[in-house]
Amino acid sequence: MKAGPVPSPVCKLAVLASHPIQYFTPLYQRLATAPGLEMEVFFCRDFGVQRRYDKQFGRAIQWDVDLLAGYRYRFLPNVSPVRDTFNPLHAINPTIFGHLLRKFDALWLHGYMYPSNWLAAAAAKLRGTRILSRSELRNHADRPARWFDALRDRVIEGWVQRSDALLYIGTLNRQAYLACGAREEQLFFCPYSVDVDRLRDAAKNRSDAKLLLREQFEIHQDRVVVLFAGKLIARKHPEALLECCELPAFRERAHFLFVGSGPMEQQLRETVRQRQLPNVTFAGFANQQQLPSLYAASDVFAMPSENETWGLVLNEAMASGLAPVASEEVGAAADLIQHGRTGFVFPNRDWIKMQTCVGRLVTDSRLRTEMGHAAAARSLMYSYEASVTGILHALSSLGVYKRVDDAA
Repeated sequence: MKAGPVPSPVCKLAVLASHPIQYFTPLYQRLATAPGLEMEVFFCRDFGVQRRYDKQFGRAIQWDVDLLAGYRYRFLPNVSPVRDTFNPLHAINPTIFGHLLRKFDALWLHGYMYPSNWLAAAAAKLRGTRILSRSELRNHADRPARWFDALRDRVIEGWVQRSDALLYIGTLNRQAYLACGAREEQLFFCPYSVDVDRLRDAAKNRSDAKLLLREQFEIHQDRVVVLFAGKLIARKHPEALLECCELPAFRERAHFLFVGSGPMEQQLRETVRQRQLPNVTFAGFANQQQLPSLYAASDVFAMPSENETWGLVLNEAMASGLAPVASEEVGAAADLIQHGRTGFVFPNRDWIKMQTCVGRLVTDSRLRTEMGHAAAARSLMYSYEASVTGILHALSSLGVYKRVDDAA
């Protein structure tokens, strides 16, 4: 029998990411403490660390958490003139090629569209470095055909089939990889995660948080708070949730709290003013340190988005014990919401169905409580620890990392 590769005493992992992301930092921090793993993160840009304008938030932002503590990193020189981080051409970092020619055992890439990812992958192939890929790829069967789809599909299929390991974030992502020709042995569960422990701890003070929220925004104590948290942009459909506010079933029972900012904010505020809706509050942009208490102070979470590749706010809301209602277009719903048990899922743009689901939770306190508990339990499967386990399992399967339990 041919012997497999013998892992080095220390596995050297390079990570290439577009910029520091508040949801990925805790994962890097945990990986940095994994025995037998030496990790270095290469960033293409410093967006999020430095104050920058975000067109979807409609304002300049800088996260109020330390995105760089607890792991080894470096920022790469960027030669791209593009400043929009939603444009894949914003990341052109030629020096990554030289860095990847150094001795790394594995390279973890986020996505497949950035030029720097291709440079890194080319260097990794030359050096014999194993490639782990993680992306938000999913199939959209009902999306109209576009002129470049055939070329795009060929590119993605080539990327998928040439990766040594594919870290899938959820069910729809896994299905998309398989549709592109992935092999079962390439697939490793590495979910999109949030700090479930931090959110659950904040939810333990739910009574105090509710009292403070109601005092701050002058909400009646007996109202059920329905939360929307996200960018106020068209594809997230905050206007659809706003339509609920005038319905008799909600006007005297529920209060709708919109947390976030974006291009639609003024339009939504004007609608509330014109219709004189007393049961609506716009809290504006909330930074990371503020969010746990806002979740804890709410009762129901509504997410009417379409074309949402995942939606980490759903993870956060469920970890906080909120009963969720989400569109089937929210990628996370396929994994997190078991319809009727851990939440409700409604067909895309079926606003009547959405209103019915929200209405059931507003009027039935027992259902709301039971579903909130079940949602919190479900969210535990999508923790940072689960993500770390998936990455280490992938590295071990590729023969470049020796897990502690393997050595025992």
